[in-house]
Amino acid sequence: MLRENEIQFIQENLHRDPVAIALEAANYPDFDIPVLVGQIKARQKLKDKMPSWVANERVFFPPSLALEQSSSEETAKFKASLLSGKVVDLTGGMGLDSYAFAKVGCEVDYIERQENLSEITAFNHAQLNAGIIRHHTGDSLKWLSECAELFDFIYIDPARRDVAGNKVVLLQNCEPNALELIPYINEKTSLLIKTSPLLDLDRATKELQGVEKIYIVCLKNEVKELLFLKTKQSSEDPSVEVIELSQVDSLLFKGKKSTESASICDFGPVSNFLYEPHAGVLKGGFFKMVGKGLLKIASNTHLYTSEILHTNFAGRAFEVLAEGPLEKKWIHSVLPGLQANISTRNFPIKADEIRKKFQLKDGGEFTLFAFRDQANKNKVVLAKKIS
Repeated sequence: MLRENEIQFIQENLHRDPVAIALEAANYPDFDIPVLVGQIKARQKLKDKMPSWVANERVFFPPSLALEQSSSEETAKFKASLLSGKVVDLTGGMGLDSYAFAKVGCEVDYIERQENLSEITAFNHAQLNAGIIRHHTGDSLKWLSECAELFDFIYIDPARRDVAGNKVVLLQNCEPNALELIPYINEKTSLLIKTSPLLDLDRATKELQGVEKIYIVCLKNEVKELLFLKTKQSSEDPSVEVIELSQVDSLLFKGKKSTESASICDFGPVSNFLYEPHAGVLKGGFFKMVGKGLLKIASNTHLYTSEILHTNFAGRAFEVLAEGPLEKKWIHSVLPGLQANISTRNFPIKADEIRKKFQLKDGGEFTLFAFRDQANKNKVVLAKKIS
């Protein structure tokens, strides 16, 4: 894909501003500068998301839209840990997921409708010594319908843009439509679907006529993607697992919606410690189960408190230093250096407005929590995170 002198040019200019390089195009008449600038931009953008691909000088990165929807290496490795045997990737794209599947020993059929992208991916897989991957170009659902082979897993990461280029969320609006794959599920074949973090879990479960398990995949307290595993043993009350990839033990929380519905939550005022649930737990809707053994601040305020520290909370724990009103005099009297992170829960004013109004600097070791209590009164707590 790239000549040796082009590879050298990219490596020598990897830390420069791509715009500045583009403006100097006349100085490099022997190079296709727009192409090389695109490669430099991709490598700069993906150095944390795809480090092993960026480290390989011969990898050629495809256009930006393929890069936008691609998994990260961390999330791809997690998905690969769920699969085994023969896998068909119906939405191959730039091939990071297929690569991860093959690296753990799966035999992979990669399908991509864009011929140019399929060729780039096949080239990259060869440079990366990916493993057993067969590359196919064409409509994936048509290819699957004509394929006589049985797979252990069908994997799909539908495109989340419509024909006009607008972002979509619902399964039926994505391309291809994952609901069309339900008839392929049997005792041997399971389906793994990657979706947008914005997708409603309950609605998707019903649309899929039940799933066996849902994975809420997170990295550093940010939900990156949702995975729906549909097998012959699927249910409309599946197990939901919150995965935090930055931890050694990535399983952070596990529950079912039926258990959540049956759970009872006790309420109380702020005590010595305050707890903020992990983003994945909030996405899963586990507002009662997560606070087991704790008091919740209010029905719609997803913060929890205790007199004695609970070290196994699925989220962040804080020591309460002070509690008071949302007033400049009080805040300035208790906040050292007038610097704090600000977290609002069920509160009428946004964090940025609070910071601006009370002239506070961002960051530091303290956090200001602004929330409504069970009596629907506005409260502010100054707290310090417990490592």
